[in-house]
Amino acid sequence: MSFEKSRQLHERSARSLAGGVSSNIRLGEKPTPLFFERGEGSHLLDVDGNDYVDYMLGQGPDIFGHSPRFAIDAVTQAMQKGITYAGQHETEIRVSEMIQT
Repeated sequence: MSFEKSRQLHERSARSLAGGVSSNIRLGEKPTPLFFERGEGSHLLDVDGNDYVDYMLGQGPDIFGHSPRFAIDAVTQAMQKGITYAGQHETEIRVSEMIQT
C-alpha cells in the first residue's frame, strides 16, 4: 500500500491546521493521517487508491453507508428548488414538528 499522496497532503495541511488534522484522534495515525477521496456503501477510498472497509461507519452516523442513493436523490431534489430563501419555508415547520415528537 502506498500513502505518498496522504503524506504530501498532511505536510500541506500542517501549515494551516493545528497538527495538520481536523480532529486530534487522527494525530497518531501511522504512517500518516489518511486523506480520503470518496466513500461508497461500506467502503472508503483514500487519495492513494487504497480501499478500506469502514467498520466505524463515520464514527456511527453513517448507518446507511456512504453516498446512499436515496439521500443523494433527496438532497438533489431539494436543492433544485432553491438553497437559501432568507424567508420562511414549510419544510422548516415539518422538521421542527418531527423533532418535537
